[in-house]
Parts: sequence; structure tokens; C-alpha cells
Amino acid sequence: MTGTTLAELCEHIPGARLPAGAGAVCVGRVRDDSRQVEPNDLFVAVRGTATDGAAHIADAVARGAAAVVVQDDGNGNAESGARPERGGRDVPVIRVENARVALALLAAAAFGHPARRMALVGITGTVGKTSVLAMLAEILGRADIDAGTIGSLGIRFTGRTTHNPNTTPGALILHEALRDMADAGVAVAAMEVTSHALIQERIYGLRYDLGIFTNLTLLEHMEYHGSFRSYAEAKLRFLDHLRETAPLVHAAGDRAVRQTARRHPGPRVSCGGGAAWVGIRRESLSLHGTRLTLAIRRPLPRLDGSCLDPFSVPIRLQTLGRPNIINATLAATAGLIVGAAPDVVQQALADVEPPKRRLEVLRDRAPILIDDTVGHPDSITGVFELAERVPHRELRAVFCVRGKRGELINARDAEALAIWARRVRIAGLHITSAEDTADERNRVSDAERRAFVRMLESESVPYVHHMRLEDALAAALTGATDDDLVLLLGAQGMDAGAAIARRLLSGIS
Repeated sequence: MTGTTLAELCEHIPGARLPAGAGAVCVGRVRDDSRQVEPNDLFVAVRGTATDGAAHIADAVARGAAAVVVQDDGNGNAESGARPERGGRDVPVIRVENARVALALLAAAAFGHPARRMALVGITGTVGKTSVLAMLAEILGRADIDAGTIGSLGIRFTGRTTHNPNTTPGALILHEALRDMADAGVAVAAMEVTSHALIQERIYGLRYDLGIFTNLTLLEHMEYHGSFRSYAEAKLRFLDHLRETAPLVHAAGDRAVRQTARRHPGPRVSCGGGAAWVGIRRESLSLHGTRLTLAIRRPLPRLDGSCLDPFSVPIRLQTLGRPNIINATLAATAGLIVGAAPDVVQQALADVEPPKRRLEVLRDRAPILIDDTVGHPDSITGVFELAERVPHRELRAVFCVRGKRGELINARDAEALAIWARRVRIAGLHITSAEDTADERNRVSDAERRAFVRMLESESVPYVHHMRLEDALAAALTGATDDDLVLLLGAQGMDAGAAIARRLLSGIS
């Protein structure tokens, strides 16, 4: 956007106030990180969770910023309270009501409004976003629909992947990625949308042609939102980014999602049991996969304006468990809406490899190992629902306490584990703080560990606690037979569990 004037930029920001005579100033790129500022760039001072951009205005000006955008404090004053100067003269200051909104609007303008050149699919929910996105990408690829994806696995299109610093990147990275996709001929861009991104206005101005809502779970991101109500209200803002006529595909079995979906004026395509628009009937399950039938019970709207008449299609998945079945159904339904044929959806899902650490079968014997990133009570339930259906002699479990997420979520996780311990016999329950594998961002505090084990003790659930993950795995695997089932459960601290378990088993054998 080199050569763009401040006056032209301000046209994209409602309510922006530009100093008299500054409209003709030309600027280079838009920046929100003072360390990246180059001569003649426009610096937007955004208040972040860790630092306030206003504190870095002087640095941006020293690096050559031509102007800065600041957020008013509500009294017509810039939050910084400073007058940026460069070389003995004032640097123009553009005052806006919301710096994050301004950044999103400036990013879209800087990269030529690339979202207008393709269809957008947004995926939100507590868990399942990444799995749904990966399955949808496989379906669209098989359907020869040029698609790009943005999520926790990176920014992907035309066979290449670039690193993504956040699941939903900041506005500048996001719109640059969309511009690159549009220039490469991408017709559909699908992305994960987090609660953080919604609160922080990273996707402000985008309108999705199709929305997918996986679930809405208690106690998630309490350390950021403070309460489930705040978290749910953040997720509710996703509906503001859907076009009024956009189909919203959602899980019928999640009560909170059902209630949220009712606020959307467009087609609400429920997936699940009962009278759901897209019904699921599970036919069979083994350690090698699941067979089910999807029944589309009402005409299904497509993005091209046509409709698919009701039909049923058998689906074979390499994945296991209720959460994976729901995710596959959401992806299949979305794929059909975007334009994939039923047989293409069927073939694509059959070839999708099981996602890592999502009810992943590491070994089907000697002993059976199943690995899952459980982060909340509902996912714990999903694992044990599967464990009940898998034939085994003894059930053993290694559970990694969740670090840096607070005492409440760990107490509730332990409570869910205790409920299942009364329903299924756990021959050996090994709890670990994973001090040997958890990085600093996921380190388990003493308070979190105590909250977890105290709940188990209050429910009279026998357990052994190990500070190190390797010690917990060694204890669980020692003496395990071919027909025993060992569950590896936990979030980031358990990420190394599979590799450690395989190494231990090779030594044991």
C-alpha cells in the first residue's frame, strides 16, 4: 500500500479523527509491532494482554513511523497521553474509538479486501475446530475445490504451509494470508475462530458464508475470560460475523450451542441424534475405525444457491469415539454445502488419518494404547465411553494434570474421572504433574495438583501421583498384558507420552 495517504486510509475507519493538514501524508505498510516499523510506516498502538502499544509509540516514531493510530480514552484524549515527535516536528496522530477495530479495517484495506474475492468458512467451538478443519480441507481437495485453511496447523493453500503464531492470527497476518490465497486462485478459505480472536477483533469486518459451531464447554479459558458467561458471550459474537443467509452447521447434542444457534436468522443445520437435520446412525466400531450412516433429512442448502435433496450415505472412518464422529459429521455436512458430491465426501472421510492425540489408537495389542488430549470433563467422558466399548482385561490410566489453567478446571476434570472410576473398574490410576515434559507455559502449579488430587481423595478414588510423566507411564505399563487397555490422558504435558510409552514398551519386551 506504498503511496497511500492518511486521508485515504481514514476513509476505512468510521469516526477516525485526523489532524488538519495531515491527510496528504503518504505511508508505507501498516504495523502493530513497533519492532517491525520501517520509515514511513503507519503504527497502530493496540492495547494487548501483555503490553500496551501506546508504550511503544516513541520506539515506532524513532524507527521512522510516518504517523500513529491511537485509541481515545473516552474523553477525546489519546491513551498514551504523549505527543509523538520525530526530528523536532509532530508526527500525525489519528485518534480512533477502538484501535483493534481500526487495525482490522486498515489490514483489510492494505491488502485490497481479499476476503471479497472468495467464500469464507468460519469454524468455532471449544474443541474440535482443528479436526473439522482438517477433514473439511480433505473433502474440498477431493472435490477439486481450490481451498485454503487457517488454523492451529498453520496457513495452508496450494500445497504449502506457513507458520501461524496463533490459531486465529492477528488482522495483519490474516489479511495478508487471504490476499495470497486470493492471488493464488483459492475459491474457499476456511479458518478456525477462537474466543480470543473474537474478543480482540482480529476478524472484525469479515463475513462468513458458512459457519460451523462444534461445541461450547464449561470452564474453558477461565484464565482469560474469568467466567463461563463471559466465554459464552465471546463465542456468541461469532454469529455477528455470519451473513444473515449463511448456513450454520452445529452439533445438535450440545445444549449451549443449540441455544446459541437459535439467534442466527439463517439456516441452522443441526447434526446428531434425535430429529437433527443431519442424523447419525452408528453401525459398528473396532479399534481400526467406525462405520456409520449419515441421513440428510431435509433439503440441504448449498453456497451456489442450489439444494441437495434428502438422502443417506454410509461413512467409514479411521477415527473412534463420539467426538470424532461428530466432527466428521460437521465436516461432511459443511463439505456438501460448499459443493462436494456425496460420494466424494464418503471417499475423503474414509482416507482421513486419525488426528494426533484425539482418541488415537497407538497400539491395538500388547497392550492396547489409546492417547487423548483431554482438557475438560466432556472429553474425559468421550474417552471412557469408548473404553467401555473396547474389549479388554484390565483398564489402566495415566492422567496428566492440566497446567496453567487454574484449580477449578482441574478439580472438575478429577470429578469427571471419579465419576467414571465408579462406573468402570480402573486397575491402576496414575496421576502426573509431568515435570519432565511440560514446558514453562504448561507447568503444573502446586495449587493445580492439589485441586486435582483432593477431588479424587474426596471421592475415595485410589491413585498414585508421580512428579514425572515417564515414571507414571512406567508404573502403568509394568505388568500390562496383551489384552490390557492403557489410556494416556492429558493436555500439553502428555504430548510426549506416546513416544515415551513406545520406548518403555520396547525395553519391557
